[in-house]
Amino acid sequence: MSGANLHNALLRPPIIQILRAAGFHATRPSVVDTIADLTARYMMILASSATAHAANAHPSNPMPVLEDLYQALQDAGALRPQMRDWEEEWANEEDNRGLEGFLSWFTGPANREIRRIAGFVPSEGDVVDADSLEKEDYLTALKKKHSKTGEESRYAGTVLGKSAEEHPVVIEGGAPSIQEWGTQVRSRAPYFAESDSSAVSSAPSNLSDAEGMDV
Repeated sequence: MSGANLHNALLRPPIIQILRAAGFHATRPSVVDTIADLTARYMMILASSATAHAANAHPSNPMPVLEDLYQALQDAGALRPQMRDWEEEWANEEDNRGLEGFLSWFTGPANREIRRIAGFVPSEGDVVDADSLEKEDYLTALKKKHSKTGEESRYAGTVLGKSAEEHPVVIEGGAPSIQEWGTQVRSRAPYFAESDSSAVSSAPSNLSDAEGMDV
């Protein structure tokens, strides 16, 4: 599975959960794929904008911070209505309407319903143990379901698991490393040069004589 297909497959369950929380009970697969593609593009816009703000604001350490994410949300139009920085300076007041609206949605009933559908918030009448109040996300639960041993060793070194230690890959019948392959190529260079020169010198002399050719 390619990277794009894998990322789309991982994005489909949250999209379906959000649609279910919004009141949709059925839809076509093409609609889910379209919404997942739009969501991925929007996330890429947020990530690239935050990276650009981090590189401009603190190039010595271009790791995005909260301020960079805040400006990226502004660029993407997630914080509306809200005045820009120069408008706030001109009005001599700080406008937090967009930020307060985003926070109210994040802590409001709409996001709580999404978390309930996703399994992070218990429904009414559910008997919940104290140890299971902080539930695992769907991806962790799915990995444990398909792993017979319950370990994540099978996912090590992949996008689904922890990073594995890098080790050289030995190709049977080939050079053990790029450096030795380069050495072999450079050692064969004089041989190829002699072969090319001998091929040119062995050409018939009458072929290079323009006067002996019929035009």
